[in-house]
Amino acid sequence: MKKAMTSFDIAVAVRELQSLLPGSRISNIYQIDEKTFLLKLRKPGLETGQINLLFEAGTRLHLTNYSLEKPKKPPDFAMALRKHLRNGIIKSIKQHNFERIVVLEVNRKNETYKLIIELFGDGNVILVSPEDKILHALKYRRMRDRNIIRNERFSFPPPSGLDPRFLRREDLDVLKEYGTLPIVKALTRLLSIGGLDSEEILKRCGILKNKACNLLSSSELDAIFSAIKNYLRDIEEEMKPVIYCNSDGEFIDCSPVPLMLYSGINRIEFKSFNEALDEFYTLRKAQANLNAAVRERRSEIERLERILDQQNKTLEDLKRKYDVNKKRGDLIYVHLHELHS
Repeated sequence: MKKAMTSFDIAVAVRELQSLLPGSRISNIYQIDEKTFLLKLRKPGLETGQINLLFEAGTRLHLTNYSLEKPKKPPDFAMALRKHLRNGIIKSIKQHNFERIVVLEVNRKNETYKLIIELFGDGNVILVSPEDKILHALKYRRMRDRNIIRNERFSFPPPSGLDPRFLRREDLDVLKEYGTLPIVKALTRLLSIGGLDSEEILKRCGILKNKACNLLSSSELDAIFSAIKNYLRDIEEEMKPVIYCNSDGEFIDCSPVPLMLYSGINRIEFKSFNEALDEFYTLRKAQANLNAAVRERRSEIERLERILDQQNKTLEDLKRKYDVNKKRGDLIYVHLHELHS
């Protein structure tokens, strides 16, 4: 089951948002939970007049039509975002290279702030000043290649791989140097893509995903290159967003285009990818919360059952003691006259 958006997912979601978000005003910002944020936007000319942008660090970014419960007291980080961004006008939204990073530029009082939304790993949300310095971050940390520290200059992480949009056929020749590593893993290391996208590309060109890289022929590398370019073309020109479901109706994946990898699996089609993402992640999170509540309730029931079991054992022990003491008392009562003599 998909846990987070891929680079391909982000490219499509952001492309849809690029025609909608610029020019909208941030009316408010809510932090729904530890990692999830909701931006309430208003834009003249829209039928509803309001846009709800939801993002979860390390997982997702999309529009939402769902009503979400908001905390009564906003966390400090949400208050900091409100201080700098509320009433600001969104200037642009873009994906950083082909990485799982989204940059939201906001103009406020003739200055441009950047809200960096990192959707890889544990994720992060970073507010960058007009001077490109870190004002606030959801998580502060020191790393080998960069620091997320307040007042330090912001820098993006090193690229996770080659950008497949600018890939050249000769770039794939390096794959043969990966030795016995399966090609499905090698592609994820070479390019900024996830394992599922790597599997789909190999499925499209008929190459077994576990084939060792040093066994790849030149014609197979040609086929991989063509499959990558065709996959990119499909998400740019032939977009048909779908959610895939298992036999029990549970969501297992969400994609901007139908995948050969899921041929024969039930699917639900959507008009926009943002709509599909909203359904997939919102309902999946609701199910996860329900499962957590059930586990918590089951844990509480088990705790109470243990207490009841212990109390029953204590009660049985008291009954045994009572029976012993009663027999002693009865015996004493029977021989009471002997004790007085």
